[in-house]
Amino acid sequence: MKFRTNISKIDRCSGLSKKAFYNNYVKSSLPVVITDKAEWTSSEKFTPEYLKSNYNHLSKTIDGKIYSLSEIIDLCKASTPENKAPYPITFDALKDFSENFGGLPEILFGKSNRLNSRLLSNFFAKHTNKHELFFGGYGCSFPTVHFDWLGVHSQITQIKGEKDVILYSPDQTPYFYPDKRHHHRSPVDIVNPDYDKFPLFKNAKAIKTTLKPGETLFVPAGWWHTTYMHDFNLTVAVSHVNAFNWNFFMDELYLNTKIHYPKLAWMVKVYKVVMSKIFNLKESLVN
Repeated sequence: MKFRTNISKIDRCSGLSKKAFYNNYVKSSLPVVITDKAEWTSSEKFTPEYLKSNYNHLSKTIDGKIYSLSEIIDLCKASTPENKAPYPITFDALKDFSENFGGLPEILFGKSNRLNSRLLSNFFAKHTNKHELFFGGYGCSFPTVHFDWLGVHSQITQIKGEKDVILYSPDQTPYFYPDKRHHHRSPVDIVNPDYDKFPLFKNAKAIKTTLKPGETLFVPAGWWHTTYMHDFNLTVAVSHVNAFNWNFFMDELYLNTKIHYPKLAWMVKVYKVVMSKIFNLKESLVN
């Protein structure tokens, strides 16, 4: 994979064509904020009041206690940096909120999102939650700096509230001391780093952008990132796999399979090669 690392800020674009998006950002593994592709976020169906009225049958168990969706929303709205709501609180957007998210446009990062293809075995696709809805509140942040599991690209669309996203390019991976078993997560606290324990983190260079409602951030595969919220937040994240990150995705699957199903790991290597050819041929027929 090719990475551009000599950037100091993240571009913000409107009117970006599919071709320009793919050539300028996806192929170069470069994040970008797209400001004009998510007008649907202004719908009343995404207000806290609507969600409380129509989806309060949903619940989550947090630290052994069951919370209804209304209680989760109230927790997030009351959140402060001193008394933060639990985070992340996630739901399956398509399964749990099908009325809201069914049929919404997806920003393609290539000729197809292979995670949505019937050609991709469910054994592999089921390991990624392709549409996650995140609830959060003021002061909340993702508990670890990480890159998205299995080397997927992410489409992060802000629906309500504002959040900072702090990113680090993949070439900085050695500075994050990733664990061999959970190598997509870092033990480094980037707010209060322990330089005695993690001295290389002094070399890490972050890039920050702020997402507002109706804006979408493309996070390329392998980019380390975390978030910080300024108010009540509602965000949807969509996972993508295309020709560009196919090898990364399958190599990550191989490592995961080797840990949990070692006798089947060789099948992943074969599947990677065979299906790459099939997907490439199928996508070559798409204009």
